[in-house]
Amino acid sequence: MSFTAAGRRLALALTVPLLLLAACGGDDGDDGSTATGEPDATSDTATGEFPASVEHRYGSTELSEAPERVITLGFSDQDAVLAFGVAPIAVTDWYGDYDHATWPWAEDELGDAEPLVMNEGAFTGMQAFDYETIADLEPDLIIGLYTGMTQEEYDTLSVIAPTVASSPDYPEYGMPWQETARMVGQILGQADRAEELIADVDAQFAEAAAANPEFEGVEMVVAELFEPGSSFVRSATDPRTVFMTQLGFVLPADLAELAGDLDGAPVSDELMTQLDRELLVWNIGHEPDLRAQIEEKPLYDQLQVVQDGRVLYIEDPLVAGALTWSTVLSLPYALEHLVPQLAETMGAA
Repeated sequence: MSFTAAGRRLALALTVPLLLLAACGGDDGDDGSTATGEPDATSDTATGEFPASVEHRYGSTELSEAPERVITLGFSDQDAVLAFGVAPIAVTDWYGDYDHATWPWAEDELGDAEPLVMNEGAFTGMQAFDYETIADLEPDLIIGLYTGMTQEEYDTLSVIAPTVASSPDYPEYGMPWQETARMVGQILGQADRAEELIADVDAQFAEAAAANPEFEGVEMVVAELFEPGSSFVRSATDPRTVFMTQLGFVLPADLAELAGDLDGAPVSDELMTQLDRELLVWNIGHEPDLRAQIEEKPLYDQLQVVQDGRVLYIEDPLVAGALTWSTVLSLPYALEHLVPQLAETMGAA
């Protein structure tokens, strides 16, 4: 799909009124936010090479010129865009009470920009595309990578502006951070810069792994607590698990199979022995009080990993957030703070 600025404006003028009429009548994804007209955010578009294009699960999107009004719909997509020197005019709120839905590790890249925050404070674990707000902002590029965007949603968004969906090579919410950075770099005309960013973070992982050879081959589980009576085990493709495996740790095959292509799977308290591996990591920074609930579970203190002291509770909200986001901007922060904690935990036995 190829767009010029003039062609996009014409398509927008002709089709958006009908699109929004249909969306208001039948779209369940409206998050209730309202358009604010012209946000204070400005785009600080870095130099790129155009035309630029990228392949994604719903086809190909091409830009003939540098985008000046970029909207990010994925829960963590703003990080990838900011990494290329581009400030979105609108972003999607995930969680965390930070101005402009931008966490501390990305504040320098955001600079003075003040993007509109969609879905602000309304996180339900489900995406919500407010087509009316998006159309009113007149974007010239929409990026929706860390989403579960459907074909129908993509088609609707593409009427508003050229839209980039996630890669077909990975499950929804399971695209590696490298591929996210690479796809964003391609559509922004900065493919070479993408490879530089990826190489830099990969080198940090390699350095951390080399400095901690005891991580290699250790079976581990990244778990979280959401519902009473069970624990949620992150899958092989989930960013939190990928962080660990890139350091040399291993997700046991049976747990990988349990979660499949999803981002994780629940394990009932009656089957908690499935968590009894060489290392158990609890990502609870979003609600540190959960630690008491975990430790009160009936079988918990019987787990060998607990008795050996090889349990790491990630209780700092910022560190847990950096791990959860797992973006090209957040990962260096996660590495800096988590690697020493992992090394200390591995030396506990």
